[in-house]
Amino acid sequence: MRLLHDDGTLVHLAYNAGVHPAEDLENLIAHLTRYAVPVRRKLGVDRLGIGLWLAPAVADHLVADRIELVRLRRSLEERGLEVVSLNGTGGRNQDVPGPDWAKPERYRYTMSLAKILAFLLPDDVRFGSISTIPIGWRRDWPADLHSIASRRLERLSRELRGLYSVTGKTIRVGFEPWPGCVLETTEQALERVGGIDSEHLGVCLDACHLSCGGEERGAALRGLALAGAPVVKLGHVHNHSQEIPSTQPVLQDTLNAILSGAVNGTAHVEVEAHEWTAPKSKGPAALVAKLADDLDWTRRNLTALGLKLAA
Repeated sequence: MRLLHDDGTLVHLAYNAGVHPAEDLENLIAHLTRYAVPVRRKLGVDRLGIGLWLAPAVADHLVADRIELVRLRRSLEERGLEVVSLNGTGGRNQDVPGPDWAKPERYRYTMSLAKILAFLLPDDVRFGSISTIPIGWRRDWPADLHSIASRRLERLSRELRGLYSVTGKTIRVGFEPWPGCVLETTEQALERVGGIDSEHLGVCLDACHLSCGGEERGAALRGLALAGAPVVKLGHVHNHSQEIPSTQPVLQDTLNAILSGAVNGTAHVEVEAHEWTAPKSKGPAALVAKLADDLDWTRRNLTALGLKLAA
């Protein structure tokens, strides 16, 4: 869904389709029909945003075969779906990270996603976002890997700039800080990637992580404002439950910071439900209902901030 701020900023609201991962293109399109289309209809909108997770094999296939890439774009358009963001964790499913940033496979996978996203972006959208792992696991990160990863990020920056010169699309890669990884906090992410390229490399904020006290959101946003690095995406937004604090304050603070110009960002908001499981007897309908409920909750919170639904 698209929402518009009074200053003209376009906010994209989507759900993370990694909740129903597919290991090949046929199943990916089938999942869009089985889940995304019913979610869109429940919400009563003509267009729904999808944050796609593409398995590395699917990404390779789409880059190698442009006809298949065209097929995917048409499949999205025919179903009233649009993609402005990709989940770039990699691995055999979206919850299992693939290679770290010291390995060439990570760079190749991320650049494949960037090329795919530049093609999938709607014609009237200039910015795309890709979330990626926070460099690597800290326990497996000896000092000599730092320079290797840094060179890969510098190369990524150059290639993303080259992609912009060819396509006119700016693809931003965001590193999501996570406990136990090389980048555990927003401050560490800014130190590591902010100085390389403040236009194409930035931070993905996890609303659940911030709302649970993993990091103080005010300090995180102030650091982003000072560094000039973009908030590439705000993810893991969901309705509150008894066990997990509401992500509403994070949603409000982050969007207010972006919309006021205090923080640079692409205003991509993504609902994530991949940690939620329904009884098998409920079938796809339970997941569709959950996604529609979280998206509607987020939509209502965004309109409460003064945003209006865009066509």
